[in-house]
Amino acid sequence: MSVSLRVKNSANLQHLRGPNLSEVLTRFESSDLALFRYRNLAEDQFIAKLGREELLIRSEIDLSDSLESGQYAFQRGDAMFELSGNWKGLLSEVCIFDFRQSRPGDFLMVSMAGVSVWMLVPEVDKPLVLGCDPTYGHYLLETLQRQIDESPFLKME
Repeated sequence: MSVSLRVKNSANLQHLRGPNLSEVLTRFESSDLALFRYRNLAEDQFIAKLGREELLIRSEIDLSDSLESGQYAFQRGDAMFELSGNWKGLLSEVCIFDFRQSRPGDFLMVSMAGVSVWMLVPEVDKPLVLGCDPTYGHYLLETLQRQIDESPFLKME
């Protein structure tokens, strides 16, 4: 199984912070979402719980009308990518994290090729979505593609 890398659009990616974000979770039918877990909302849309008072959301729904006092949202411009195929094989070469300990629905923050990234661990045979600071986007894209193209281990499949 080969690996393919695709750039994703990060439009509508927002970071929410503040007390009592339970109303936002309820609005997305995710009030039971555990810490460092995510839920897909629709195609290319998700909600992730990063802390008691912190969410990462990619949604077409405008949240500005539902924010309470002390809550704020800011637009993120992360570089986002999708890895399909044998993404675990690729990541075993560029990331120190042992993915045998992860499960679908996990939201991870790890170091990959020297860059801090977040990732959405998918169901089996589904693509992995990951993002990083946009200033590292070109570097990460080039590094991952070069590893896919040149890795002798990925070509043994």
